[in-house]
Amino acid sequence: MLKERILEKAGTKFYQYGIKNVSMNDLASSLGISKRTLYENFQDKEDILRQYLENKRDKNVAKIKELINKSANIIEVFIYFIDCQQKVEMPSVKFYQDIEKYYPTIHQEILNSMESNKSYMKSALQQGIKDGFIREGLNVEVAAFLVEESNHTYLRASYIKKPTFSFQDLFFTMMINFIRGISTNKGIEIIDKYLENSKNEKNQNNI
Repeated sequence: MLKERILEKAGTKFYQYGIKNVSMNDLASSLGISKRTLYENFQDKEDILRQYLENKRDKNVAKIKELINKSANIIEVFIYFIDCQQKVEMPSVKFYQDIEKYYPTIHQEILNSMESNKSYMKSALQQGIKDGFIREGLNVEVAAFLVEESNHTYLRASYIKKPTFSFQDLFFTMMINFIRGISTNKGIEIIDKYLENSKNEKNQNNI
């Protein structure tokens, strides 16, 4: 569908250059369509941005729910989360700067979405405690906050100085140590097995 193609292209360009730097003319030209066609499908650039983020959010929420329901334990959920983030495209700092500065309503919607994500994670952590994979006494409110905020750590580092490491390296190191820190011995066994498998896969790929 044309509408989906527009959203996909817009998302890529917004991520790369920020929103302010991408005009409707730029977007139309990159798609090989007229600006009039853009306006036949969307009210304006803010409408494109909102629908792109809504689609992305809905897919993420659906995936999280599906994963929590089908996974044998919370550690598997975290591991899947880590694996997914190794492949995700990271937006430029300009992307979030533009949203906060020029699109305050959308910025608030993002914050609201983060709160929803935290509620799913809190439930999963509480279940992990009951199942014996997560330590008893864990402050699930704080833990869920840290998981959600982990996606933005790299961006904050970029404000100060361009990091010498990739987002994937940062996220992997941060999350593995975080999960091991909140896990029981039963949970740590699963994580260490995952790390050993990952190491073996890397070694095989380097042969």
